[in-house]
Amino acid sequence: MRTIRHQLLIGLLCATFACVAGVGALLYHTLFREASELADLQLREEAELLDLQMRGMQLPGLKVATAPGENDPEEVMVTQAWNEQGAPLHASATPGLAPLPHLSVHDYVDMEWKGEPWRLYGQARSGMYVQIAQPVAERRRLAFKMARRAGWPLLAIALIFGGLIVIVVRRALRPLDRLAHAVVGQDPAALQPLDPEAMAPDLRPVVLALNALMGKFEQAMAAQQTFVADAAHELRSPLTALKLQLQLVERAENDAARTQALARMHERLDRGSHMVQQLLSLARHEPGLRAVQWQPVALTPLLAGVVADHSALADSRDIDLGVEPAGGEIVLQADADGLRVLLNNLVDNAVRYTQRGGRVDLLAGTENGRAFLQVRDNGPGVKPEQRERLFDRFFRPDGNEVWGCGLGLSIVRNIADHHRAQVRLEDSVYGQGLSVTVLFA
Repeated sequence: MRTIRHQLLIGLLCATFACVAGVGALLYHTLFREASELADLQLREEAELLDLQMRGMQLPGLKVATAPGENDPEEVMVTQAWNEQGAPLHASATPGLAPLPHLSVHDYVDMEWKGEPWRLYGQARSGMYVQIAQPVAERRRLAFKMARRAGWPLLAIALIFGGLIVIVVRRALRPLDRLAHAVVGQDPAALQPLDPEAMAPDLRPVVLALNALMGKFEQAMAAQQTFVADAAHELRSPLTALKLQLQLVERAENDAARTQALARMHERLDRGSHMVQQLLSLARHEPGLRAVQWQPVALTPLLAGVVADHSALADSRDIDLGVEPAGGEIVLQADADGLRVLLNNLVDNAVRYTQRGGRVDLLAGTENGRAFLQVRDNGPGVKPEQRERLFDRFFRPDGNEVWGCGLGLSIVRNIADHHRAQVRLEDSVYGQGLSVTVLFA
C-alpha cells in the first residue's frame, strides 16, 4: 500500500500534468481552427490572383508567384485552371503534390483524394474555372508547430508547479513525521502521553486516540504483571507442598505410610491442576482480551447441562442439586462458552462450600424485563463486609476449610463484564447461605 505522501504526490502531479495536457490539446485545436481560417482565406486570395494572372491583368506593386510555395514555405497547395470547354489552362503544385481532377465546385468543400483529406476552393468566372486545393495534413502540421512554440512556456510552468507541489506536500506532512518520532521514542515500560497542543490541529484527534490507547495498554500491562506475580505466588505453595509429600513418600517406613503419603500427594496434584485450570480460564476471559461470539443461548438447557456436570460431586456430598422451574423459556444473546464457565464456577463454589446434606439450586428468570441467572445455597454464607472482596483474585474468607484457589468469582466477574451484566451477592432465601445473581443488560 502506498503512503499518504506518495498518494498525494502522485495524485497532484498527475492532476497537474493532466491539466497541462488538456490545455495543450485545447491550444492545438484552437490554433488548428485559426490556421484553417487563415488557410481558407489564403486559398481564396490565391484563386483571385490566379484568375487575374490568367486574364493578363497586372496590379500595381503586385508580384504573383509562378508556383505555390516559392515565396512562403507554408503555402503548400495545388493551383489549377480550366476554360469553359474543360481544357487545362494552368496547373502548378508544391513539390510532392499531384494535381487533382476537375471537380467543378463552388466555394469551399472538404474532400478525400487518394486516401488523404483535402480542403478545396473553386470559383468560375467569365468562362474560366479556377481550383485551389491544400492537404488538411499541412494545416495540422502548421497548427502543431505553432502549438509547440506556444507550449514550451506551459511545460516549464508545469515543471515548476510540480516542484512546488513536492515541496508543499513534504512540508505539510512534517507533523506526521514528528508524531511518528514521538511514538517511536516511547519506552514500552513507561509510556508517556503525547502533548496534543504540540501537534497540528488536524492531528490532535489522532494524538488523543493514541493517548487513550496507550493508557489502556498500560493498564493491560499492569494487570498482566499483577496476574503473573499473583499466579507465581499462589503456585509456589502447592508446588512446595507437593515436594514435601514426595519426600514423605521417599521416607515412608511401611506400605501404610507410603499409601497415606501418596493419597495426600494425589490431593496436592488435584489442587495444583485445579489452580492451573482456573488460571487458564481467568486469562482466557480477561476483559478486552477475548472477542465474544454472540449467539442465541437457551438458559434452561444450559442450567440442566451444568447440573449434570456437577451431579457426581453433589451426590458424593449428599447435596440436593437441581434447577428450579422458570415461567417460560428464556433465550439470551450471549457467549455460550462464557456462560457455561460462569455457571460452572458458581455451582462448583456452592457445592464445595455447602455442608453435607445441603441444597444448591439454579434458576433462570426475568427481573424488570432483564434476564438473570441465579445460583443459591443454604451453606454457611459469607459475611456482608467480605462479599465485595470475593471478586479479588486469590482472596478467600477466613475460616474456610475447603481447599480452593480464590479465582472462581474473579472469572465470573470477567465474564459478566463481557456481557455488560451485573453480579449481585445477597443472602439466600433459605435463611442461610449465599445467593449469586447475574443480571444481564
